[in-house]
Amino acid sequence: MKKLIVTIATFALATTLHFGAMAQDVEENDERVIHTKKSSIFHHKDFGLYLGLNNYTNTQNLPELNNLQSRFVALQWRKNHRLVTGGQVDLAMATGWELAWNNLMFKDDVTLARFNDGTTDFVDAGRVLDKSKLTTFNFNVPLMLQIGFKESNWRLGVGAYGGVRLGSYTKTKDSQNGTERNQGAYNLNKFHYGLAAEMGRSGFAVFARYEMTPMFREGNGINGNLISFGVRL
Repeated sequence: MKKLIVTIATFALATTLHFGAMAQDVEENDERVIHTKKSSIFHHKDFGLYLGLNNYTNTQNLPELNNLQSRFVALQWRKNHRLVTGGQVDLAMATGWELAWNNLMFKDDVTLARFNDGTTDFVDAGRVLDKSKLTTFNFNVPLMLQIGFKESNWRLGVGAYGGVRLGSYTKTKDSQNGTERNQGAYNLNKFHYGLAAEMGRSGFAVFARYEMTPMFREGNGINGNLISFGVRL
């Protein structure tokens, strides 16, 4: 009986040691899998707040802007579709949507007016203005190819965007009449598209945009292309 008990105990001890060694091998294999699994620098979902300034180029009879007060603001939600997850460099295609506001603040005492023939032009307000601006509210869809460098955490994005103007208005302010706000299309293009670029790291980047679509429709006496630049948080 004693010999049987010793035999059973010896077998139990050997079995325990055997399965313990197997469990350790499994854990080591799991650790190797975890360490070798590559992770992307880009999150699946991304939100950005754009703060910047506006200007225009290719101008045709447009008034001078107060550049520091011609502000650009956008709220962007996008999803990063990972294309390549490498050891040092990642690639992703970003798509999504954004709401954007373009504010154009004018230096001169002028305001935008539309005439009976359908054209739009800036006219003298006939008084000293404290403020005169044109604001457009847009819905945009971005498409951005992103490159991420893992060692430095720098990211570069180049792409394009297209969108539709949801609204627009002019706003003037002076000591005599107070604030006046007038909504209207003002012969502005309904649809637009442009090029965009971003560069930064972590949660901060600088951006630049060039709108290839002219601000106003063809045949208008005034026109130009918008440029926006600033930071993305």
